[in-house]
Amino acid sequence: MLRTFIVIFFLTIGLNANGQDKWSLQKCVDYALENNLQVKQSGLDVESAEINLFGSKMSNLPGVNGNLGVNTSTGRSIDPFTNTIIDRGINSQNAGLNASLPLFDGFQRYNSIKRDQYGELAARQDLQSVQNDVTLNVVTFYTNILFNKELLETAKLRLLTTESQESRIEKQVEIGALAQADLLQIRQQKANDELEVVRAENNLNISYLQLKQALQIPAEQSFDIEIPNLPEPNEGELMESSSNVYQYALQNQPVIKAAEYRKESAIRGIGVARSGYYPSLSLNAGISTNYSDAAPEQFPVLGSENITITRPVGVVQNTGEVVVTQQEVPSEFTDNTYLNQLDFNQRRFVGLSLNIPIFSRFQVKNNVQQAIISEKRSEYQLTSVKNQLQQTIEQAYLDVKAAAKSYEALKNSFEASELSFRNAEQRLELGASDAVEFTQIKNDFERVKSDLIRAKYDYIFKLKVLDFYQGKPLNF
Repeated sequence: MLRTFIVIFFLTIGLNANGQDKWSLQKCVDYALENNLQVKQSGLDVESAEINLFGSKMSNLPGVNGNLGVNTSTGRSIDPFTNTIIDRGINSQNAGLNASLPLFDGFQRYNSIKRDQYGELAARQDLQSVQNDVTLNVVTFYTNILFNKELLETAKLRLLTTESQESRIEKQVEIGALAQADLLQIRQQKANDELEVVRAENNLNISYLQLKQALQIPAEQSFDIEIPNLPEPNEGELMESSSNVYQYALQNQPVIKAAEYRKESAIRGIGVARSGYYPSLSLNAGISTNYSDAAPEQFPVLGSENITITRPVGVVQNTGEVVVTQQEVPSEFTDNTYLNQLDFNQRRFVGLSLNIPIFSRFQVKNNVQQAIISEKRSEYQLTSVKNQLQQTIEQAYLDVKAAAKSYEALKNSFEASELSFRNAEQRLELGASDAVEFTQIKNDFERVKSDLIRAKYDYIFKLKVLDFYQGKPLNF
């Protein structure tokens, strides 16, 4: 009987579709993953982690800085060209380019890269975990729609059956085979059935609204879903034990991987903090030049050879002999143009810089202790996530077993209740029973039928939850 109702339900949905584009479960999941704000925010966390990792890797490159200055001074000043004190106004410019390459920093850069690598992996697993949660929510709401659709069709069929009984009882009352009270009783049952149809329609509308909200589409948008071909639940599908499911989930669930990566990242954070105990060595190089309007009109050409010249320095008294001295001077001179002076004043340097930490006011020690605490916290978090996952899987496993047993028990109860209802229906038509007894038996039958539908979808959904922890696709 239940299968007949389901077939009629599918045919009714197909006739009333009117060509509307129906959403499959996969389409709903894909749309939710593309538009869900939590997924987008988690995606931004991944981008941020990638940027941090890129920055850590680029710290191995040399740092290059340029500088440019323009100065004006009056009064007693130091001539930037001759480094002598003069008493006049000076306009000067200076420019430089400096580079620094860290050679050793106590493995700070190495550990920073490893820390950020694990941080980026954890962010990716967090994204996968959010996507899984969104998918599971969509499956939940999708299943609710299927469940409420079937309940609505069952309520409609129940109302049709009651209306048919009302028509037959009216005829029997007219010929005196049944009392007027039986007709009133069946009409009261009809009113109750109409109310159940209204309730079922409202529940179906609510389930549609919940799925629309999960997909973040307007409530007024026309929307319907595909009706999958759901097989009859079978307790034999539950093959794996809860411990096997947990072991698989322990190796594959993104929430576990994220916690493990964060622990590894915290361990590398300790190495970053401990690098403050070690000396650091860096290679430095640079080039600079300057210009001054106080420079002489000419200055030697760079690279020119020196020549020796003889200059008089005085005359010896009484004899009149000239005293001379020899001096080496450049053989070539050039005019003091802007570019020539910048070229002449060039200065280059290269060197090593060693920084040895002696006393840091216990800042390094505090940083190491905080890093150790962070590592312990991440270890506790990993243990907590594992325990929570195990408890969730164990509960989900028991829920599936209980749902399967409930479904099997209700199937037997449904068959007996259906047989009792058919017998009561025949007795009512033959006048061997009144409407009160028939209504009670009918209500019991309809209650069992609704419970069976509820148990069916409860089992299907809980089995899907267990499939989720086994890495199986959440499709019907």
